[in-house]
Amino acid sequence: MTGAIQKATQEQAKGNLANQAHSGAKKSVNALLSSMLDSEGYRRRFNELLGVRTPQFISSIVSLVNADANLQQAFYEAPLTVIQSALKAATFNLPIDPNLGYAYIVPFNNRHKNQDGTETKRMEASFIMGYKGMHQLALRTGVYKKINVVEIREGELKSYNRLTEDIDLDFVEDDEQREKLPIIGWVGYYRLMNGTEKTIYMTRKQIEAHERKYRKGQYMGKGWRENFNEMAMKTVYRRLIGKWGLMSIDYQKQVEPGTLAAADALAKGQFDDEDTLPPAPPVQPINTEGKEIDPATGEVQPK
Repeated sequence: MTGAIQKATQEQAKGNLANQAHSGAKKSVNALLSSMLDSEGYRRRFNELLGVRTPQFISSIVSLVNADANLQQAFYEAPLTVIQSALKAATFNLPIDPNLGYAYIVPFNNRHKNQDGTETKRMEASFIMGYKGMHQLALRTGVYKKINVVEIREGELKSYNRLTEDIDLDFVEDDEQREKLPIIGWVGYYRLMNGTEKTIYMTRKQIEAHERKYRKGQYMGKGWRENFNEMAMKTVYRRLIGKWGLMSIDYQKQVEPGTLAAADALAKGQFDDEDTLPPAPPVQPINTEGKEIDPATGEVQPK
């Protein structure tokens, strides 16, 4: 869907808006957006994708950009990145209020290499799905019977077969005593209605290495420093569902949720989500100033 929008005079639209921004003759976001939509069939494309929801969607983009100076810069320098990011949120039917943690639209100052070998920076917007958004898309399939991630304390892991993924755990029953034991790893597990199972286990060393690999800067981010266990569980969940699980942008329609047919249909890829555009939620303003994005979990955290 976004490819259709991207084809329509992308470079011309971006160039015109960037020139207006740098010349000091900036128009309002609403005026620039209307101008871009009216040029070369943009509005027609939005009408094809969103129908009667187009005016509400356009108004939501304006509110979103006006709430964040960095997003305003991204809109002037790379307007299609803002529109496409918002369109993804609408397609997934996920709210982008950062307090909810489902999805985010975040501006990044990206480097671009020119033909002459020099580099220039440009502010661009990106859509980032949080782990709660991924969990929501998993639940919408209606094919999961069980799904969970838990921490493993010292003495609770008896054995783990990396090949067959058979894991033997003996949890400490006394919660007060269990809380005193150090965490040695995290395990994620799901079972589908058709009996398909998946288990992944990550040790503390693996999680720590994962955090170091994806951290921005030299030091651990605020989220990891203040709640390492929760961030580790999010990381395991994203790996479990993002790599091995089933997700759908729409709620079940073609088959009843919770049936073997639902699981089999999704496993065979019979649901064509690309042609399904669920009703878009109200787009909430997001301010990314003073925040950092954790690539390991997809979370936006205060710096």
